[in-house]
Amino acid sequence: MMLEILEQAIRGRKCVTGLHKGTERHFAPHAIGFTSDQAPAAFVFQYGGETSSQLPPRGEWRCLHLRDLSDLRLNDHRWRTLPNYSLVEQTCLKEIALAVPERSTSS
Repeated sequence: MMLEILEQAIRGRKCVTGLHKGTERHFAPHAIGFTSDQAPAAFVFQYGGETSSQLPPRGEWRCLHLRDLSDLRLNDHRWRTLPNYSLVEQTCLKEIALAVPERSTSS
């Protein structure tokens, strides 16, 4: 179910609300795949909610391991991204299974 929600969000450029290690986060998933140690993960733009570190006012790119996510649901927030979105420069995912194309990220 969690993968289906992330896939739907990526394909439709929808935002998601869910728990990451028990804290509520609002984010726009941009890619899902596997880290260098083969852990399933999502490369996301977090724009709201709680964090274990300070979230800049404009939001921030984050790498979220799927094992740490729960209670995901699509929300009705507007799609968010930053001009520096780059699948080549991101360091979260070594293997990408599905991603928002870089040229299609306008908000």
